[in-house]
Amino acid sequence: MKQYLVGGAVRDLVLGKNVSDKDYVAVGSSVEEMISLGFKSVGKSFPVFIHSQKEGEFALARTEKKSGKKHFDFECFTKDISLEEDLKRRDLTINSIAYDEENDEFIDPFGGLGDIKNKILRPTSEAFKEDALRIVRAARFKTELGGDWNFDKKLKDYALCMKEELKELSKERIYKETKKALCARNSSVFFYSLLEFDALDALFPFLYNLTKISHDNEYHMEGSVFAHTMMALDLCESAAAKWAVLFHDSGKYQSFSEDGNFHRHYDEKIIKSVFTGIQKSLSLSREEFEISKFFALNHHKLQILLKNNMRASKIAVLLFKIKDKNRLENILEASFADLRGRVGKSSESGLFFNKEEIKKLWELLKYADYGVDNETMSVERIKSEIIQKQAQIVKNFIKSKAIF
Repeated sequence: MKQYLVGGAVRDLVLGKNVSDKDYVAVGSSVEEMISLGFKSVGKSFPVFIHSQKEGEFALARTEKKSGKKHFDFECFTKDISLEEDLKRRDLTINSIAYDEENDEFIDPFGGLGDIKNKILRPTSEAFKEDALRIVRAARFKTELGGDWNFDKKLKDYALCMKEELKELSKERIYKETKKALCARNSSVFFYSLLEFDALDALFPFLYNLTKISHDNEYHMEGSVFAHTMMALDLCESAAAKWAVLFHDSGKYQSFSEDGNFHRHYDEKIIKSVFTGIQKSLSLSREEFEISKFFALNHHKLQILLKNNMRASKIAVLLFKIKDKNRLENILEASFADLRGRVGKSSESGLFFNKEEIKKLWELLKYADYGVDNETMSVERIKSEIIQKQAQIVKNFIKSKAIF
């Protein structure tokens, strides 16, 4: 039996990155031999093992044959499989390199080392077409590796052939790859790559529709609403803020289609309709869904708030809807990205509040002692009293800010 380091660990080793998760392939072995050598089987779909005294996971060299439409519908073969046969079934050449740690030698039958040097993403073989998620993964790899990487023509050809299969991918698998892409610095590369593959409409129709309309005013000269969304996306750092920005203008297409303008793009009925569709496409966490929907409904109000062009009572009501400080941080990050992610006249001009001031005001509202009599007052009276006191807190804060 011979063991080789394979997959992303080898790619990252060549790129000079830190290697954390290690995967090995065992050539010329069997389940029985692995167990006799002290390995413990942990694989469900195919033979994967771990060892108490060894780092990483170890899999038997294998080939696969697709046996159904679902991503786990594969027949797995492990008897007398060579290293090259195992590498050939992998998605991209940059992930189809093996490393012999004992002899300090790379085994590269498909030219992955050259593709890393030339920054090319190329399918290893026709086996690439057996799983449509590989198109999404290719877009994610470019996002993580850098926008200066390029797709091989064959990869683009495969993407066109696999377009219908993209629609059959589970929302959990699409979400997992998208979330990884949103952890990268320039996440817009992911969505522009899917657009280049002609796959954006199949995976994210609510985003693709934004490529069809433009703002066409002095505050938005960047072109399509999609372009604005991508510019704002790259100005965010946290994944939560990126999710919020990604969906914030998603109602504009429906509003424009129905009325010929954007004025209802944050209408509750439109947002409800859009987010029902989003739920069918992505398995968002509850927090991701709630913060994104809140921002889609209220991003215009937040800009008015930042300019202090809103009544004190409405400022209080809006801020009080934000349940915790972490969510507030992400909403503010998304708000300023929305303001800055454009070409044309700056929407930041005339801002009255900065982030820290909004956070301070939120804390004053959240932790104030409103002193209402819950026993004798009606619910309506309690609400009225609290709003009046909240409005006074806002007025006092604005007054003190104006003085200093």
